[in-house]
Amino acid sequence: MILIQKHILPLVLISSALNNPVAAAPVAQVVIKENTPGHFTLLRDGKPIRINGAGGTGHLKDLVKYGGNSIRTWGVESLEQKFEGKPLLDYCQELGITVTAGIWIGHARHGFNYSDEAQLKKQRDVVRAAVRKYKNHPALLMWGLGNEMEGPESDGKDARIWKELNVLAGIVKEEDPGHPVMTVIAGAAGSKVKGILEHYPNIDVLGVNAYGGASGAVRACKQAGWKKPFVLTEFGPQGHWEVAKTSWGAPIEPSSRNKAASYYATMSLLTENSDICLGSYVFLWGQKQEVTSTWYGMFLASGEKLPTVDAAC
Repeated sequence: MILIQKHILPLVLISSALNNPVAAAPVAQVVIKENTPGHFTLLRDGKPIRINGAGGTGHLKDLVKYGGNSIRTWGVESLEQKFEGKPLLDYCQELGITVTAGIWIGHARHGFNYSDEAQLKKQRDVVRAAVRKYKNHPALLMWGLGNEMEGPESDGKDARIWKELNVLAGIVKEEDPGHPVMTVIAGAAGSKVKGILEHYPNIDVLGVNAYGGASGAVRACKQAGWKKPFVLTEFGPQGHWEVAKTSWGAPIEPSSRNKAASYYATMSLLTENSDICLGSYVFLWGQKQEVTSTWYGMFLASGEKLPTVDAAC
């Protein structure tokens, strides 16, 4: 049954529900409960859920096999990808996986101007349309509003970005009060966290992408004054910008053993910080060519898993 305001079901939705069992599933209500000051639990239809997730859309049956329960995407176009003939959200629902649906937000370093009213309006319209289109899907866990839009090397002091995200989060909440809003930043720099605290009150969850410093990300956010829920939205081995280089300037890739140790250490520390941490998404559940073909991916291109899969799960 699809829940629609005023309890009116257009004929097109009735037809869709009859032909698609996923469409007929009830919308999951997702809330964050503060049990005691500074201690949070994510509830999905009243049941506690801790995110044991992965970034990416590959090897989803393997994700379930290894105990994963959620995936994270970066842009809404991913939700239209087909898997065994089904859209991603439908496929995840059948597998029992939730989705943090990313909505891509413009990056200033890529040409987006946060002082251009025309660009801002267009982006607001895109966000509103995306939320309206997908908010009633039962696999939806939360909205991932933006990913590193402030820039990895930014000090986070450009208030225009945080203020606009506050406007966008308000739009998301207006259209869909039933799912939390998370925004993801690059690293846990105190200046970024403080900028969000000052200019972005509509945020529900802070997501942080961190690699070499992943194990200390929760602590760094707390030291900057963060008291709301937190998710480690990307973590993995040391990044290629964090390692030693050869004499000719090429970054030296960590060994498979060292990578696995990094994943395991991060997962262990997240468990110890479960007061504000709702869980994590490993990076990357699949294969990715970035610097090398094996640096970040947790699977080979031929499909075999790497030791990081066992370490993270």
